Amino acid sequence: MTPATLEPGAADLDKAIASFYEHSTSKRTYIMTDKPLYQPGETIWYRADLRATGTLVGGQPVGLTMMLTSPRGAIVSQKRVLAQNGFARNDFKLPAEIEGGEYKLSMVADDGTQDFKSIVINTYQTPRLQKTLELLRKAYGEGDQVSAAIEIKRATGEPFADKALTGIITIDDVELPRLKITTDKDGKATARFQLPAKLVRGDGLLTIMADDGGVTESVQKRIPIVMKTISLSMFPEGGDLIDSIPGRVYFMAKTTLGKPADIEGRVLDDTGKTVAEFSSVHDGMGRFELTPGTDRKYQVAITKPAGITQKFDVPHGKAGGCVIRSVDQKSPTTLRVGAICNTARKLQVEAVMREHRLASGSFEVGANVPTLVELPVAANTQGVVRVTLFSARYEPLSERLLYHGLGSGIQISMTADKKTYSPRDPVKLRIKTTDATGKAVKANIGVAVVDETVLAYADDKSGNLVSRMFLEQELGATAEDPIEDPKYYFGDKPDATAALDALLATRGYRRFEWRPILGALGAGGTAGSQGGAK
Repeated sequence: MTPATLEPGAADLDKAIASFYEHSTSKRTYIMTDKPLYQPGETIWYRADLRATGTLVGGQPVGLTMMLTSPRGAIVSQKRVLAQNGFARNDFKLPAEIEGGEYKLSMVADDGTQDFKSIVINTYQTPRLQKTLELLRKAYGEGDQVSAAIEIKRATGEPFADKALTGIITIDDVELPRLKITTDKDGKATARFQLPAKLVRGDGLLTIMADDGGVTESVQKRIPIVMKTISLSMFPEGGDLIDSIPGRVYFMAKTTLGKPADIEGRVLDDTGKTVAEFSSVHDGMGRFELTPGTDRKYQVAITKPAGITQKFDVPHGKAGGCVIRSVDQKSPTTLRVGAICNTARKLQVEAVMREHRLASGSFEVGANVPTLVELPVAANTQGVVRVTLFSARYEPLSERLLYHGLGSGIQISMTADKKTYSPRDPVKLRIKTTDATGKAVKANIGVAVVDETVLAYADDKSGNLVSRMFLEQELGATAEDPIEDPKYYFGDKPDATAALDALLATRGYRRFEWRPILGALGAGGTAGSQGGAK
């Protein structure tokens, strides 16, 4: 598809957006620790980043109060540290007699910026084996087949190859027949079993036992069982479905406990005919295509997990309007979006990223004609971009979040001076930082050296510097409403890109309010209704 001819954007709208962000700035933060799990008497090494949202660079030196708070809310330790060039680092020595539990490492800057990170302090025996156990779906129902991926290594990294394992499944306090499992040459295996046809409470637990020379270690996972009911929220791409215009509906499914629920289902019209089928791509999120008919109604029926009889209404289509669509991003210097309207018109497009206007322009669309728009951006642009279509009168018509520049950040490589080491040997690491093209760049980095078995034992799903700065704070993630395993969206899994697209279209749906910016222009300011349909 040939891109539309892009003309300069409206100068007064561009100026209003730029002016608003000049007077509305914030900061983004991240607290790094050397590991997520500590024992009494150990030292917590930490680094605190404090950066301007718009540029992600540090500002003037600022004082920080760092506090370690107990599960009961008492301050165990407190220090004053100075952040220079956007970061500070220090440590907390844990008393040998400290009680176990989940503690908070908090940061309060002199300018009022705050953040915290949860860490666990407890006495434990360092495992001999690194064990991971991951269920392949986020929800199961009565009679469903359950599969779980297992990987076991020794503390040295050597695969726990060709070893017998035992799988113990407990459902509603009743143990099912035990599984006999054998790892392959890479220390990997898959546990497979079927849930009972009838469940009472849906309380399931999978335990994998591994025997290593007479020492038995285990790893456990709760089985996410859905009992008849789920929560399903639907979010039309761009804000609304438009009658007779091809649209997408993104969805987010959760259990009654608020946990992600992977689902499969069908979209039915008001005659009961199936018009689309779908399955979630990650953590209960996904999308389906739908071209709504005039005055037609649609419902979603869940086919997996089994036993869910609920039906969910799809948001109604509007009689007219425009829809913005995500398209594949092919160039680091071009931001691409699609647009389609039911009538021919001229549109204004604005792209905003982290408190600054990224790009803008105006273009013509024909009636019911899909149109590709390409906005030029700087080559090093990375992050969540909010793209909005406006009418000629500056009315926001359609809007969504996109991620541009995925994988274009700093690339870090580490090389050790030897392949293997003995206890107490000195270690030298050569660290190299480059941009996406391989060109060497200067960087300030944090390095933590920790026993990998401790990381496997802790099973930490919290974010890292990239996810915190580029994603979590953009979507308003909090301790009460976190993004589960945010690092996943920046990883190399085959569905990571599609999962990120679904996350932005659900968690990032319609959050931006244009009225404060457009009020001075005498234009409207709300891009459609807030929230999705359930």
